[in-house]
Amino acid sequence: MRSTNKILFNFSSLGFYLGVAFFAVSAGAYAKSYGDAYTIKGKKYSIDDVYRSNQSSFYELEKKKYELIEKFAEQGYLESFWADLAKKKGVSKDKATDDYLSSRASVAKSEIDKALKSYQDHPRLKDLSEADKRKQITDYLKSLKTQEVVGNIVAEARKSRKLVVHYPKPSEPIYKLTVDSADPVKYGPKLTDTKPLGCKDDCAITVVEYSEYQCPFCVRVLPAINRLLSEYKGKVRWIVRDFPLGFHDRARPAAVAARCGFEQGKFWQMYDILFKNQRALTDENLKTFGKKIGLDDAKYQSCLSNPGPRMALIDKNYRSGEELGVTGTPAFFINGRRVSGALPFEQFKKIFDEELEKKGKK
Repeated sequence: MRSTNKILFNFSSLGFYLGVAFFAVSAGAYAKSYGDAYTIKGKKYSIDDVYRSNQSSFYELEKKKYELIEKFAEQGYLESFWADLAKKKGVSKDKATDDYLSSRASVAKSEIDKALKSYQDHPRLKDLSEADKRKQITDYLKSLKTQEVVGNIVAEARKSRKLVVHYPKPSEPIYKLTVDSADPVKYGPKLTDTKPLGCKDDCAITVVEYSEYQCPFCVRVLPAINRLLSEYKGKVRWIVRDFPLGFHDRARPAAVAARCGFEQGKFWQMYDILFKNQRALTDENLKTFGKKIGLDDAKYQSCLSNPGPRMALIDKNYRSGEELGVTGTPAFFINGRRVSGALPFEQFKKIFDEELEKKGKK
């Protein structure tokens, strides 16, 4: 999350981060300087060997260095932007900043009402008074809009080259993923958007998400996912794969229920009801979900009582995630580029736009 406040790194912490990051230079640079990385029982292992077998780890370190430099660059530009605006308006920098953001990040009553309707039963809100719910929703929506406004300032500066980051962006590993008939696919924000909407196998953007139904971060990212599916409709296909974490005891039974929904052509409807009932995924409740989404209940109950074949597929998905370096959920592969966590819409959008630009489809 970007902030207009100053970045409060002290020199010791900055030194630590840069020290770690400087370690993560390319394999080629290491090979020239050091050649061998280490020796085990007389066998030497070169930097190239280590890098090739751990490229994602090295990339993550170099990426941290790049992002730190980028953050300082953006913060420096924003400080300059607010100072210029304050001078132009003849007011203090704080007032110029507040006025600018307030005028562009206001939230309409209709937006608040809509969000309240969608999230009123959310665990963090359900026990609050109506006034407190409204305040929390309003503050949340304002913070999202503020991030977007600030992001647009920086994006415009980079586009016009008022802000240029000279440090080279590290080349990230691109992972190869194959989509098959066992993968549930969605092409738009609606639960029924399972037919191609302008593209099929040739979509400019393919997202493979590793997710599970007890993961709180997987719920948190859903609004951003639906917005992406809406704004990039006709250019994107979204695939979800099971990655039930060991410490979530209801994740695997819920994944079986989702697979049972898939077998009757209603995976996304089951996906939706499972996330809406994330804290109530008991065996008894899972048995009721089939009827609620219109499945043939006899077939659904039979499917639940015979989880073996579904579990085999769930385990296969899990293993494929492990092979790709997934350790937690949600994890996304956007045209093979791995990103993790409940990212805000703006970060997804940046990657989507980069991918569209590469293919000349922006």
